[in-house]
Amino acid sequence: MLLILAGIAFYAQRFGLAVGYAPFTPVFYWNYTGEATYDLSTTGLDAIKIKLDGQLSQGQLEVLVRRGGQPIASPVQYNNSFNETLKYQTDPGVYQILFRLDNARGQIRYDWVGTKNGY
Repeated sequence: MLLILAGIAFYAQRFGLAVGYAPFTPVFYWNYTGEATYDLSTTGLDAIKIKLDGQLSQGQLEVLVRRGGQPIASPVQYNNSFNETLKYQTDPGVYQILFRLDNARGQIRYDWVGTKNGY
């Protein structure tokens, strides 16, 4: 068992590691660089809410919402400790929520939803 843990630690230190499944559980990062994109349909809805709660001891998180490949607002960046809800007014359509991490070490809980009367 110790050998397995040592192997995982070596891999995480050298290549980066992410463990968890957003939005249901916190995601733990160790020297992780990468991005994840999630589609969200807003038919009959007028806003997107993104809840972020985390602690990064190094690196940063960037959040960007796009429609048709074009950003609908400026990217938002986080490092250190954060607990914030982002709100974006939307029209009916499909939006992409992009989470980009750069050399992140820590944990983040993500949640996102399309909502009516979000503003």
